[in-house]
Amino acid sequence: MSPSKDAVELLHGFLRRLRSAYQRIHNDSGSEISGPVFSLDLAIGALKDLMEHSPVPLHITVLGPTQSGKSTIVNLLLGMEAARTSPLAGFTRTLQGFTVNTSDTQHGKVGAFFSQTRKELVSLSAIDDPKRALANSAYTVWDTPDFDSHSSREYRTLVTQAATLSDLIILVVSREKYSDLSVWKLLDLLFPLRRPLLICLNKASQDLPRLRSALQGRIEESRYHAQEIPICSLPYVEDGNLHTLLANPASDDFLRTVNKTLQPVTATLRDTGARALLNEHWEEWLRPVRLEHDAAVRWQETVDAAVNDAVDSYQTQYLEHSRHDGTFNRAMVQLLELLEIPALARPLATTRQILTWPLRKLFAGKIESGASHTDVERAVLEEIFAHLLLLLRRKIGDNAASKGHHINWWRAMAKAFDENSSAVRKGFADAVGDYQRDFETEIDQAARALYDKLAQSPATLNSLRAARITADAAGVALAFKTGAIGVNELVLTPAMLSLTSLLTESAVGTFMSSVKGELKTRQQHQVNSVISRYCKHAFSGLPGQLRDERLFLVEREELERAEQLRQTL
Repeated sequence: MSPSKDAVELLHGFLRRLRSAYQRIHNDSGSEISGPVFSLDLAIGALKDLMEHSPVPLHITVLGPTQSGKSTIVNLLLGMEAARTSPLAGFTRTLQGFTVNTSDTQHGKVGAFFSQTRKELVSLSAIDDPKRALANSAYTVWDTPDFDSHSSREYRTLVTQAATLSDLIILVVSREKYSDLSVWKLLDLLFPLRRPLLICLNKASQDLPRLRSALQGRIEESRYHAQEIPICSLPYVEDGNLHTLLANPASDDFLRTVNKTLQPVTATLRDTGARALLNEHWEEWLRPVRLEHDAAVRWQETVDAAVNDAVDSYQTQYLEHSRHDGTFNRAMVQLLELLEIPALARPLATTRQILTWPLRKLFAGKIESGASHTDVERAVLEEIFAHLLLLLRRKIGDNAASKGHHINWWRAMAKAFDENSSAVRKGFADAVGDYQRDFETEIDQAARALYDKLAQSPATLNSLRAARITADAAGVALAFKTGAIGVNELVLTPAMLSLTSLLTESAVGTFMSSVKGELKTRQQHQVNSVISRYCKHAFSGLPGQLRDERLFLVEREELERAEQLRQTL
């Protein structure tokens, strides 16, 4: 069953975008045009042929290397000087088409096939009265540029486009060119199309049996070894006169062979040829695309590993550290506020002088007064995040220094990473600030849970008040809230020491430990969420921001869709 036109059109569009990417990468790097470009050109032409081919007129495409006499053969087929000839190498640089005995509509359809090709590269002439017509009354003959010279590389797309239209391909070679590697590379490329092939050994007046035998040997060594490929020979005409060539009996043999070989290529054969061509080159075309996808997967794995490392670091460097119990201490301040009698609060300066003396003596002024009670946690998180950035950048650099096409992806990633680093740092700092503000609610709830538990134990509550902890509490809370006491200083104040000691030794002690554990668990969960959510948003999205002329940037979904379409051919 023939593929649907919509499927062919979508697949044709995908291959055109892929081909444009190859060309763009070639132009940016200044390297030689790669092999995939030429096979893509052929596949694009084959799919376009499926979409737009009209069985009338038949198409004959004359191909050949430099100075093999292609234009002369075209004129021989028409029996007239239609195609311009020259002894200069590479003279034909455009695609010349000659429609014979076709209607205006048919002529227009032939021209429409090349509507997206630059007009100066394709010419199409109508010939209503050829001097020598083939058995098929209506047909088109194509004279193509050389495909083997360096300067002809930019015109090779024209050769492949004409080849995909063909109902017959005539390969013209001379005694000097028949064994050239470029000839057999082209035939190898055209083979999946299964188009009828005729080889014309041109300008071969001498040693003809040996040349024909050698040419037949090359055919048997090629992919065409199982096919019968007609070989015709035409003599060398010293003055290049077409009339002299037409008068030679070899010309009649050549035209008879053309008539015998020329027959419409069926729609089934065209479908089969397009399918075989795509299947043969598909993985080659998509290898660099898959390398980019693999690089993206490796990047995501790197991000996930770095995020997990950051989460573990927060656990060990802050939550499990004996000096970093600041969150629960803040809950204890909230409890002090619930217990305190505000009227008994001392002036802030006096409170600072009296309540923090153990800390000043112990740390000899190393801890700055006035530090925010969230600064310690923030500093730890920012240090962890800075380490994460360094780790990711180093991984990018290592991959960008390796070999292979994917290095372009990693180099583009390095550029995007560096351009976004400042914004990413600020974004993380903002995310930490948002978390800390939101977590104040959790701290307040922990303090209220402790107070409610104390309210159920009047003896403990009275003991606290009897010890005048509430009097100290007013000053401690005030100093802490204004930043005069930092979160680590707080734990060494007499009020906090007394409160903690009495709570621990009381019936509320077990409950206090439970509240402390639950608070730490919730804190770990929320910080883990901040690190994971923010980092994945900031770093996992970087591949989608890559903009580089050396990249294909084909989305995975687009590739999967194209592979599904290929299966319908």
